[in-house]
Amino acid sequence: DTLADERFRDNPAVTGEGSIRFYAGAQLLTPEGLPLGTICVTDQKPRALSEGQREALKALGRLVVEQLEARRSN
Repeated sequence: DTLADERFRDNPAVTGEGSIRFYAGAQLLTPEGLPLGTICVTDQKPRALSEGQREALKALGRLVVEQLEARRSN
């Protein structure tokens, strides 16, 4: 619940119209370990991810990095 998290609770995306109440993200890291950003999912309702969903989000992040690396090398 983003309202319960001090990192997010005062953010206008959380407190304003269409408020984000759930956020889950996975870091996008290059093979060298350099951070590119995150891939995330949000919702207007508080939620919790299962372990399988967490692993799926991480796997999706790895796929994104693989695609970016393939594009860079081509």
